Amino acid sequence: MNNHDKRPLLIYDGECQFCIKWANKFKTFTGNYVTFIPLQNIPLDYEHVTRAACLQSVHFININDKVSKGAEAIFQLFYTANKAKLLFILYKWVPPFRFTSELIYNWIAKNRHLF
Repeated sequence: MNNHDKRPLLIYDGECQFCIKWANKFKTFTGNYVTFIPLQNIPLDYEHVTRAACLQSVHFININDKVSKGAEAIFQLFYTANKAKLLFILYKWVPPFRFTSELIYNWIAKNRHLF
């Protein structure tokens, strides 16, 4: 992979219709700030995340190769694209918001086949 064009990267499950739908919505929302790639297209030896981890949740890799996953990844995506920055700030600085966000994200991720 070519250092994902010097843009942050969001990795999602490209075999999950729910994930594809939301990745497409996020692409529209974030414009060209972020590169989106299905986990099925990342190399097997990709150093930043494993495919197994990406099957559990989305992963966001910033331009400094810092990896975020789950709700944090979504809020980091918004923050990077200069959209809804307050959500990321709340996630980082308000523990009950962070806990609730991850709880909701994990429930949705485990039940995404229902959507």
